[in-house]
Amino acid sequence: MAGKVVALIGTGSELDRAIAVACAEAGANIALGTVDRSQEQDFGVNSIANELWAIGREHFVRVMDATEATEVASFADETWDRLGRCDALLAIHELFAAVELDELSPDEWERSLRVNLTGPFLAGQAFGRLMERQGAGAVVFVTIERTGGDAAWTAAHAGLEGLADHIGRAWGEAGVSARVVRAGASDPAEGARAVLAVITNHM
Repeated sequence: MAGKVVALIGTGSELDRAIAVACAEAGANIALGTVDRSQEQDFGVNSIANELWAIGREHFVRVMDATEATEVASFADETWDRLGRCDALLAIHELFAAVELDELSPDEWERSLRVNLTGPFLAGQAFGRLMERQGAGAVVFVTIERTGGDAAWTAAHAGLEGLADHIGRAWGEAGVSARVVRAGASDPAEGARAVLAVITNHM
């Protein structure tokens, strides 16, 4: 992946760390964005950035709300401005919840869908548009395998499959691919290997 650029939007989790480090060790430069502006995500993503610095890869961090279209579009623009291109977007948005169906409120439903489905849509749209102009790129929605997710969490994951299919049909002729990769919650290293295999196969 020497000379390639990967943009990763995530929460600063150990899975995010494993994926970012694997991409950097393979030669890629990395743009890191948060899902929200929480102190925890800010710290987590900047901690990952420190490891990328130690590896010697170009990188930058954008602390943002990934459910706001203007912030995501700005992050995409900054990726091209600072790193020159983007070969793969990794959207690892996750807000896990396990509320019983008869107790799931409309606000909880909407919040889950906004983070877990609308956020990836905004990222895929913003980066996909620029990848279309670039003539190549891979959009990868990374979902984390968990048991007991509630109706909103389950619906969002099902929606990502349809979203990936639609991106492929809309921009496939321009060289943009999209797919969903499922990663286990208990083995970040294995998840990173699965994501890296998809990226390298679609570049």
